[in-house]
Amino acid sequence: MQLDDAAWSSPWRRRSVAEKALLCLGLLLVAATTGSPVVAAVVGLLVTGLALLTAMVPPGLWWRVLLGPAVFVAVGAVTVALDLGAATGSDVWRLGPVGMTTSGVETALLVSLRALAATSAMLLLAATTPMVEVLSALRRVGVPGPVVDVAAVMYRMIFGLLEAMAAIREAQAGRLGYASGHAARRSLGQLVAAVMVRAWTRAARLEDGLAGRGGVEAVPMVPARPVSLPFALAAVVLVTVTGAASVLVAL
Repeated sequence: MQLDDAAWSSPWRRRSVAEKALLCLGLLLVAATTGSPVVAAVVGLLVTGLALLTAMVPPGLWWRVLLGPAVFVAVGAVTVALDLGAATGSDVWRLGPVGMTTSGVETALLVSLRALAATSAMLLLAATTPMVEVLSALRRVGVPGPVVDVAAVMYRMIFGLLEAMAAIREAQAGRLGYASGHAARRSLGQLVAAVMVRAWTRAARLEDGLAGRGGVEAVPMVPARPVSLPFALAAVVLVTVTGAASVLVAL
């Protein structure tokens, strides 16, 4: 929710989705395909700089939303770096059959930097583009209606469920539902059950409402914004330079 709020207040909100997608998806492609940890790190730093200095994403929010993927990447990197077997001449660390080799650590570092850079690129797009504009852009580029329908319904349901969850929790707290550990566990179970029932009911109502109006396709789209040529050219230059650096390093 805070990410969506940041998108609405970002200076990049009035920019065309196409030009932001060109920049973010281009950098994501470079990050996902590069074989150099240096290029991946540069892409990640470049995206972070754009997010904090030009898109004006609040620094605290940026690092918080990046923390979850970073933890997931770190756990994956450990599994990549670990090696099972006998000791080798390239061991960095070993305890019995479990160890880390130089090549394993290098691979884990490369995978981690690539994943973080690619995630940062997607977060930059999410932190500067409200969801309603993303859905409109998907419809304009010809994404099948049912796919956009599902995404739109899920987006609308998030707000309803969060509101319901807050109201139920406040009522439980007013009845001392969280005054002790036993009461908190019981209240939490009741909260989950109540939210699930409301989710099912609201989903049915939302489906009926959209079906009555002809689906999401019948809802007016956000008009496409004009593409800024300087911004698009700058995006092409950034993507081209980082892509060329990746190719040169690989040669």
